[in-house]
Amino acid sequence: MVKEDILKQHKEILMTAGVELATNNTNSLIEDDIINGVIEVPLEAMDTVKQRVLNIAKHNNLILNSDKFNEVLTNYKDDLKKEFRNIFKRRIDIIKDNYSKMDDDKPLELVKNLKKELVKFNKDAKKEEKQVLTSLVKEKLVGNLDLIVKDSNPNFKKEAIKFLQNAYVKQILETIDMKILVKDTILLNSLKEQIERFVFTMENSHLFD
Repeated sequence: MVKEDILKQHKEILMTAGVELATNNTNSLIEDDIINGVIEVPLEAMDTVKQRVLNIAKHNNLILNSDKFNEVLTNYKDDLKKEFRNIFKRRIDIIKDNYSKMDDDKPLELVKNLKKELVKFNKDAKKEEKQVLTSLVKEKLVGNLDLIVKDSNPNFKKEAIKFLQNAYVKQILETIDMKILVKDTILLNSLKEQIERFVFTMENSHLFD
């Protein structure tokens, strides 16, 4: 096997490992951090929407229809999870694209370029997240407030809408930002280590002599 073939094979192995790492990192970001850490919180007592709306109802001496409230929340969260999965799956394609453009003479530039791409992706993704959140909160939560209370109360509705459309949306976006920052840092550091090992092998293996 000639030197060029060996180099090509090592590059393919590197790309496969990098894409696998990026895929696992992205799936963990989606499922563990965003879906199960933000949208579906570990404990019911930590569910911001449920607890805050319950408190607002209690403050206004209202009784909520628990079954209907749970149904409304489930429908909202199911749609939100679907939309967010679609947004963040594109993160994997960014890594694949960067590997396909890797410079043989400057392989570590891949990490630098990828960092720029992720910054751009995160900025665009946040706009999409906000649009999706705003739309679903209005349609699925605010639009069904009248269904979850047994008696009409304008003040309850006003307080709930203010919380849902402002504080809640802001909180979700800020929390996801932090989750993304951590995952991006882990990903970039791991990819850098992979590429450094690849460079070390090229420079020190007798196979490339």
